[in-house]
Amino acid sequence: MPYADPKFPVVNPTPTVDDCIKSMRIKDYFTLLGLTSASWAYGYVTGKPLRMPTAATAATIGLTAAGIAVLQNTRARLMGYDENAREVKMYGMHPTCQPRKVKREDARFPVATGRSSAAVSPPLNWRTYD
Repeated sequence: MPYADPKFPVVNPTPTVDDCIKSMRIKDYFTLLGLTSASWAYGYVTGKPLRMPTAATAATIGLTAAGIAVLQNTRARLMGYDENAREVKMYGMHPTCQPRKVKREDARFPVATGRSSAAVSPPLNWRTYD
């Protein structure tokens, strides 16, 4: 996840795996299916002496990688780091964690906004820092 404040409305600031699975989109299911089947095909093509065990192992690795990628994308949408209009419509916005509106005067002269708040990047406590 990015180390800054979210740019989209926050639906859930701390989503669990169950929340991520419940809010999966059709694109996420196709990503799971596509990466798993592509990995199986790769294992079948490259595993000459033992094609089926190699293909099954490759499919397992592909399913694991696809699951991690899908959960990361879903978590980013719920936390407001990615486009999440559908999730906001379904679940609503979180009442306390919302992105700040930044007014830009002119794009040629940027202004330091301090996008990283204390909630995202807390200051170091040097007394407990070992």
